[in-house]
Amino acid sequence: MVEVLASDGLGYEISVPTGLVDRLPASGEIELHTILLVRDDTMELFGFESSRDRELFQRLRTVGGVGPRLALAILGALPTDRVVQAIRGKDNATLQTVSGVGKKTAERIAIELTDKLDDMGVVDGKELSRGPIEAAVQALRSLGYGSAEAEDAVRRAVKSLGDCDLGTQELIKNALQFV
Repeated sequence: MVEVLASDGLGYEISVPTGLVDRLPASGEIELHTILLVRDDTMELFGFESSRDRELFQRLRTVGGVGPRLALAILGALPTDRVVQAIRGKDNATLQTVSGVGKKTAERIAIELTDKLDDMGVVDGKELSRGPIEAAVQALRSLGYGSAEAEDAVRRAVKSLGDCDLGTQELIKNALQFV
């Protein structure tokens, strides 16, 4: 929990993932992507480092048995990319490393969210929702390849091409070798 004083003098208590507290400056300007949850008896404000983290938090909350506290604990215990990879790969053991996530909860998260994270994938630390990587995945999907197959081919193409500036056409051409 952090306390943020807005420029108009109003203070807010915001629940944030565990590791984020250490990365925030003690004073000065900060930017948090927030969501306000309103219930009959309370209003809670949750803050995240990126809109991607906030979106994953919201999707985690759609799973039965995963409330805001558990979703926040998951994002505090594991990097966002790792959570997405664990869910999409049905890696329940990784999800179970989070305090409060048992075997059944991990299975439920993986089953309910596996197909709902297509827009949140990563390829070797590079978000699929950015530039040529996304375009290459979308191109392969439009050619009839499934999401997982397209992402795997692009992932392998990225590895084979190294860290150079990747153009969409070059990436698609190389990815086609892996499908």
